[in-house]
Amino acid sequence: METDLPSKLDSETLRQFATEQLVEIIIEQAKGIEQLKTRLIELELDND
Repeated sequence: METDLPSKLDSETLRQFATEQLVEIIIEQAKGIEQLKTRLIELELDND
């Protein structure tokens, strides 16, 4: 499930979300972090 999020997730905005929505946000962010880690490793390997 992809959530339409505001561009800035400040604490006031986050307080308006239900628990399920917050979990989805965390999952999406974790996926994004993994993609960034993978890309960073690829770039580091290309520089060697």
